[in-house]
Amino acid sequence: MRGAPDNGNACTKESHRSFNMKKWIGLLFAATVAVIFAGCAEVTPLPHPIVPEESGNTVKIGVLLPLTGANAEFGKRTLRGVELAASELNNGRGISSRRVELLVRDTKSNPSEARRQAEALFDAGIIGLVGPYSTNEALAIRPVVEGKLIPTVVPLATGDEVTEGTNMIYRTCFTDSQQGEAIAAYAWYWRKLLRLAILISDDEQASYSRNVARAAANAFTELGGEVVQMVEFQGDREEFAKKLRDLVAYNPQAILVPAEPDNAGVLVKYIRELGYRGLLLGPESWDEREFFSNCGADPGDCAFVGLYSEEYDLPEQLAFRDLFRRTYFVFPSTCEAQGYDALKMLAIGLGNVTSVQEFNRNMQHIRNVPGASALYTMKPHGGIDRTMFIKTIRPAAGPDEEPESRLSRSFNMKKIYQLKED
Repeated sequence: MRGAPDNGNACTKESHRSFNMKKWIGLLFAATVAVIFAGCAEVTPLPHPIVPEESGNTVKIGVLLPLTGANAEFGKRTLRGVELAASELNNGRGISSRRVELLVRDTKSNPSEARRQAEALFDAGIIGLVGPYSTNEALAIRPVVEGKLIPTVVPLATGDEVTEGTNMIYRTCFTDSQQGEAIAAYAWYWRKLLRLAILISDDEQASYSRNVARAAANAFTELGGEVVQMVEFQGDREEFAKKLRDLVAYNPQAILVPAEPDNAGVLVKYIRELGYRGLLLGPESWDEREFFSNCGADPGDCAFVGLYSEEYDLPEQLAFRDLFRRTYFVFPSTCEAQGYDALKMLAIGLGNVTSVQEFNRNMQHIRNVPGASALYTMKPHGGIDRTMFIKTIRPAAGPDEEPESRLSRSFNMKKIYQLKED
């Protein structure tokens, strides 16, 4: 995808703490020191560097999100998080003691428009970029970002190829491969399952579904499990029903359903109607209202990966929720938190930088840094290790209610690698 939205903002806890700005200031200071002592290595100058002697002026940050079109809801929610982060920065030290000015542009949910707007933002003098939303849009702007040397952080584009092999793009979301590995690890280590079946989109362009499915299959097999069958969906309903009955005959202990929110909900409900009672697994796309509106009142034993959890008791996350609620009078969810963190991480990366090398050094200084969604560790070439959540689903509380998610466990990729070594 994508990003991973919410399940109706069903939050009950509140926090009245304000963000500990000292943590952000300390990171910016450490990044500045790293730049000063970087030595005389060959550098690639940024086209729009932050010049220290111009402190007091504003710096322009591009925000590239779908505000119209198919993904408009997700884009608007993400923008709220970015705007809240900008407000916090401007109430503090800004970026290199300069106020942040957001230049917001609409991709119209179209990769070609995203690329056109990225070029226009560069011409407008941005020093960095947050966005875009989807993997397709992110891939469309990558040549612009790399060619014009625009430091970029994507909040929700989970495709592995968005950041692979580049030193100009980082992410605050995990990748399709990482969530596939997390699903496999949960099934193998925590649920002690041996046999997994996987549904996979028959649309070759549905890279999100197919990438998560393949990553989970490879990871589960490497752990010692068996993928008993992979069945394509989105074809003829009658034909799919026959395939699904054949799949159930293989006696899988779990079925992975990697699909976009509304389609995933319909599939989960249909699988239950056919009589399957085993574990159903999903990626972060399940964490969305459209899924819970379509999956039925009691979808049974289900678990999925999430980017955000309102039950995660990280102080910075609790403070973010409280600040967001007081600002917008609603509780935040995934999109809002990911947008917020994307700008906060970009601000660390841009602290007093004049070159590509300094930007990368600053970004890779981010190690276990708390944000609104997770603890973040940035790695070379846009790599990331961050908190991942496994959520389960409780049935609807009443006839006019929808099912709700609840946090089961949290971990990062390092934990999965440690389990493999034990």
